[in-house]
Formats: sequence, structure tokens, C-alpha cells
Amino acid sequence: MALEAWDINDAAAEVTFHVISTQAYVPCPLCHVQTSRVHSRYTRTLADLPWDAYAVRIQLRGRKFFCDHPACPRQIFTERLPTVAAPWARRTLRLAQRLLASGLALGGEGGARLVAGQGLRTSPDTLLRLVQAAPTPHAAAPQVLGVDEWAWRRGHRYGTILVNLEDHRVLDLLPERSAESVAAWLAQYPTVTVVCRDRSALYAEGMRRGAPQAVQVVDRFHLVKNLREAVEAFLHSQRPALQAAAARTAQALTLVAGPGPSTPMYRGRHQGTPVQHQRQESAQQQRHAAWGATYEAIHTLHAQGGALGDSDTPRGTFL
Repeated sequence: MALEAWDINDAAAEVTFHVISTQAYVPCPLCHVQTSRVHSRYTRTLADLPWDAYAVRIQLRGRKFFCDHPACPRQIFTERLPTVAAPWARRTLRLAQRLLASGLALGGEGGARLVAGQGLRTSPDTLLRLVQAAPTPHAAAPQVLGVDEWAWRRGHRYGTILVNLEDHRVLDLLPERSAESVAAWLAQYPTVTVVCRDRSALYAEGMRRGAPQAVQVVDRFHLVKNLREAVEAFLHSQRPALQAAAARTAQALTLVAGPGPSTPMYRGRHQGTPVQHQRQESAQQQRHAAWGATYEAIHTLHAQGGALGDSDTPRGTFL
């Protein structure tokens, strides 16, 4: 690759690099035979990582070559640039890797907000497309496996999830919950030595078929659940004995401690003295008299056809 020229557009905050490929010999992508016969040239625009506040664009002049191998069905091909960009891509590899990492970490909406702060222009849908097109990372053959169900629609349709319990990574999602699908999946991995499952007899049957060499264990959640249910069943069966023991314990504690101080029951409001009652009643009568006088004045004015805001209305009559 050689740089021919570059220019800066301050108004658009953009830098453009004009680059040309300089490979003397290129291999055919189909038969891998080296050739140097150029068929034609074309221009390709690539987006790259930003340079500070400026967006970077690469104007790449690529070439098309003749394939000299007589048995190759591809007569003309475009040269590949595996260290710069993927075939037919409109962004460089390092930009695609940055966007993919953001999409894998935060998803579409969150990843788009993150890269926007870094000066990259993209959309949530673009990040999701990159995530879907990314190759599945290579995983070592599982040895300790966890099997459980997951819901397509809770209470109606369920599938099966398989997790590598050594690194806590999801290995696969099966579209159904059946012994046949679990057995078929386990048959592909004879390295599995331990399988952790719930109390489902369906999964137990699938494991016996697909991985007879594996040891089946119950996961911690269901183990504690089994213990709790067993203890509850035992305590329910011993209810009469527990009630009798509780009564004897309460009686023994009462005899040892003796009768404690009795707390009087709540009997409503505190009963005051007669003098206090008289004061309260007098204050209540005064308030009632003031409101009664106001009420009578209002009805008298209404009967006379007067307005509440007339100037002849005594001040201080209304509250």
C-alpha cells in the first residue's frame, strides 16, 4: 500500500487519504495461483477510525487481475487486502473490530451510544448485524456440562440451554425440551464426564442415552430445594409433638420467671378531668357560633339579592 495524497475538509471535519495497492503478484482466491496480469482498476471508499475530531476516509485504488491457471473457473478476480479490509467491505478491519467489540459488550443501543462518544458514526442495527455475522469463538471440548430449560414463552413453550460450567459460557440453545434432542447433542461430545441438571426425568433419560459415561449430579438450587421440602414434610408429620413441646416450654418459662407486669389494654382516648371537658366544649361552641353566624348572613344576603362582594357588606363577616 502506498499513499498518493491526502486532503482535509475542515467544514465537514473529514480527512481523506488516497491510497494505491502496490502488490506485484497476487494469488487467485479460488486456485491460489500467483499472477501479475492486471485487468483493470477501480476506486473503493473505506471508513476508518477517527483522527481526533476528524472522520477518516480512505480512497483505495484497487485492481482486478487475470487468473493464468487454465483449469481455474475464475478468469478475472479482484485482489484481496486481508490486512486492510474484507472483500466488498466499506470499512477497515480495525474499525469493524472496534464496532464488533462494542456490539458484543453492550448490544445495539448501548453500543451505538458508546461509539458515538468516540466519534464513530453507526447505528444499532449495524452493530447487531456485525454481531450476527461474527464467527463463533472456538471453545474447548466441554467436560463439565450444565443442562436446564429456558422459556420461548413462559408456560407455553420451552427450550434447552447447555452451559460449560468450567468457564460459565453458553454452548448451545436447543429449540425444544426433549430427551431426544439432549441425547443427540451429547453424542457429539464424548468428552463430557459430569452433567449437572435439575430433577427432570426427561433430561435424565437424555443424558443416559447421549452420555452414558457421564456422572449425573443435581445442581445446588434443586439440592437445597430437596432438603427444604424434606424438612418441611418431616415437621408437618410431627406437628402434634411440636405443639405439645412448645406448650410445655412456655409453661416452664412462666413458672421460672413468674408473672410479669401486666400492660393495660388500650381503651380509647385518655379520659380528662371535668374542667378540661368544660373548656373543650366551650371552645367548640364558640367555633360553631362563628360558623353559624356566617351561614345565616350568607343566606340573608342571598334572599335579598345581594352579592358577596358588595361594598355595604360588613368587613370581616366572611372568612
